[in-house]
Amino acid sequence: MTGAWSRIATRAREAVQRLRSRLSAIGARAPIMLAAVLVGAGIVFWGAFNTAMEATNTLPFCISCHEMKSTVYEEYRQSVHHTNPSGVQAVCSDCHVPKDWTAKLVRKIQASQEVFHWLAGSISTPEKFEAKRLALATRVWNTMKENNSQECRNCHNFSAMDTGGQGGFAGRMHAQAAKEGKTCIDCHKGISHKLPASLTPQPAPSRPSFDAELAEEINMTCAPCHGRQGQGTADGVYPRLAGLDPDYLPRQLQHFKAKTRINIPMLPYATERELPQHDVDTIVAYLTSIDLPRKLGAADETRGFDALSRLKASKAVVNVPLHAGDVERGRRLYVKECASCHGRDGYGDRVRTIPQLAGQYSAYLKRQIMEFRSGTRVHDDPSDARIFSAYGEADIDGILAYVSTLDDY
Repeated sequence: MTGAWSRIATRAREAVQRLRSRLSAIGARAPIMLAAVLVGAGIVFWGAFNTAMEATNTLPFCISCHEMKSTVYEEYRQSVHHTNPSGVQAVCSDCHVPKDWTAKLVRKIQASQEVFHWLAGSISTPEKFEAKRLALATRVWNTMKENNSQECRNCHNFSAMDTGGQGGFAGRMHAQAAKEGKTCIDCHKGISHKLPASLTPQPAPSRPSFDAELAEEINMTCAPCHGRQGQGTADGVYPRLAGLDPDYLPRQLQHFKAKTRINIPMLPYATERELPQHDVDTIVAYLTSIDLPRKLGAADETRGFDALSRLKASKAVVNVPLHAGDVERGRRLYVKECASCHGRDGYGDRVRTIPQLAGQYSAYLKRQIMEFRSGTRVHDDPSDARIFSAYGEADIDGILAYVSTLDDY
């Protein structure tokens, strides 16, 4: 019996010794195992963190709140960054989130403040958003100015630009900007979103006083072709004059006088004897003061129906028919080639005396394009003549189809 207990005790001591040995081995490997666990946890955490951060860079996430989807997203959809001939699309994060990881992390931390404002409803209505548009835009512009427009330069770089292959105006401006050390945002504010209304107010149209009786007398000479209200003719033979830039009309009259723009019907009138400078100033002031309606208002039947007055009112309405063409393709070409001078809305630039296209008859505009193309009429910027020869008939019709929609209500 004693021998049996002795064997049991021996085996117990051996088992304890083996357990001690195993625990000692595990203890020696513990730092390695702990490190392995930490590395594994780190990989899982990093993968989850990076996946979550990248998910916040997607377009669906950016427009998931109605404040973005109903305002800036709709503006972005009309921009060249959304739709363009190359098919290369830039989404929100391409312009608003840096590619450098550290800068990206900082931007995401800053975005937490934007989440707070979203929760607080600071821009929950179009009115609230418009009230803050300038502050929001200025913050982005300042950041891009400080970092040399690094997000833009992920795709665009002066060193890789072939300015000779760009439109005349764009090529000159890019070459000049590179020479002067300017950055993208210096010139391209509003390229994907509307500019704040208070940032670039259009100067009020000049409304100089004029002798109304004399203006009516002079207009009797103009009216047989251009209409009593300067509305022109829909067939494109005679353009609309009413409401145009008060500096643009005198310049065209000077071209007629100098015969740098040939227009046979105008030859008898474009002389100092027939149209002295005082008369030019008077008729221009008169015509540019006319604000033509774009649709006929409802008749006030409580006062009785006056057919003659109604007929006269209808003749003053400018209703530009929709031009046949691919409107969407025309919009893209217009944004690329025309908007930088004539404006996104087609209402020109009175500071640079660039005429409006919106509200002008398509047939007249097409005739002018053909004259620019053939050299019969010289464009104010001769280097832009390339634009008119670079596109075919279908392209021109597309641009005109789009322009014909710009004065719609």
